[in-house]
Amino acid sequence: MSLDKTIWKEAISQYKVWNEAKFTEQVLTAGKKTLSDKWREYEELMSLCWKLKPNPGLTQQQRAMEEWETYYASIRRFEEKRKRYGKATSTSIT
Repeated sequence: MSLDKTIWKEAISQYKVWNEAKFTEQVLTAGKKTLSDKWREYEELMSLCWKLKPNPGLTQQQRAMEEWETYYASIRRFEEKRKRYGKATSTSIT
């Protein structure tokens, strides 16, 4: 499946126009937004991100749990070796 180059070029040119308009708006309003306005915009952005975030499937959740278990098992082995061989928990530079 090939992309129509004219549509692609049009999309890129529209993005450039939008990007320039956004930059111009940021320059003109620099220092004029209150902290509460900035916080509200941040909350709106995070809300959108959470809505767009896909929920992981069961296999992905299982894989993540297995990876965490492997990680914690390696930490436990490290601590056992550290205790067995008497290594100090912190190093001091003298």
